Amino acid sequence: MLEGLRILVAEDDLLLAEVVVTALDKAGCEVIGPAPRLAKAIELAERSDLDVALLDINLNGETCYPAAWRLLERKVPFAFMTAYSPSYVPKPLGFVAVLAKPFDEGELLAMVARLARRDVPSALDVWSPGGQLPSDPRLPQSG
Repeated sequence: MLEGLRILVAEDDLLLAEVVVTALDKAGCEVIGPAPRLAKAIELAERSDLDVALLDINLNGETCYPAAWRLLERKVPFAFMTAYSPSYVPKPLGFVAVLAKPFDEGELLAMVARLARRDVPSALDVWSPGGQLPSDPRLPQSG
């Protein structure tokens, strides 16, 4: 069911990134990344052929929102992987699926399957191309 999916993983915690990559590899997915920094996540979001993406909200002190915007523009379904409470996600991004940390392999694979089926709210119903991502003052923003 997940075999062959191309999945962007953006995670700055190297141990967690390895756990995620290993689980996805075992399921037959092709992992793009992992991207531990925002600049790499943006590059991969813009240039890679992707089916799904998993983004840590805080990538070494920068929010992943610029990478999220690239994915929205490209119509790539994605989820945030985060230990932050749901109230931490800015309201305009409230429709994005969240995989709450800590999660187990089953929860990870279930989220990927859900994203691959596009069993998530449509980003394009919420934002139009050319819109701006909100900023979140609680995390440093990229410049």
